[in-house]
Amino acid sequence: DVAFARDMIQHHAQAVAMVELTRERDLDPEVAQLAEGIRDAQVPEIETFSDWLGDWDEEVPPTMLDHANAGHGSGDMSETMEGMDDAMPGMMSGADMDALQAAGAGDFQTMWLEMMIEHHEGAVEMARTEQEDGRYRPAVELAAEIEESQGVEIETMRGLLG
Repeated sequence: DVAFARDMIQHHAQAVAMVELTRERDLDPEVAQLAEGIRDAQVPEIETFSDWLGDWDEEVPPTMLDHANAGHGSGDMSETMEGMDDAMPGMMSGADMDALQAAGAGDFQTMWLEMMIEHHEGAVEMARTEQEDGRYRPAVELAAEIEESQGVEIETMRGLLG
């Protein structure tokens, strides 16, 4: 349960960072709406995971968002990933994030959708593991919700890629 909460904090934070890259971009309205929905779902979940870790006297891991908010990473996205675990399922590397940030208008939306599908698939994998191995009922229940909601979003994104 602790590993799930720690990993999902960093995983969700990267998804939120990817959503932040959609701001000021010319996107199809459905993609912009999807991006906001992802942010609206995952920010409260980050808070829930952080609260659980605090209740369990466990350390809350640093995230890309912490580094970005501290003024680091005003350049490349990879700078905000220093010390992050990019080996977990679906996590983008610093180079992936830099490429997304630098993508031109014609490539950004497709690249973002493809990367977010991969990212969500990783979260679904992590959620399934928690459902199999977790002991803390609220975490297992949230894992089931993540699997369901992100599965729906994956299908939506595949449809948007057409």
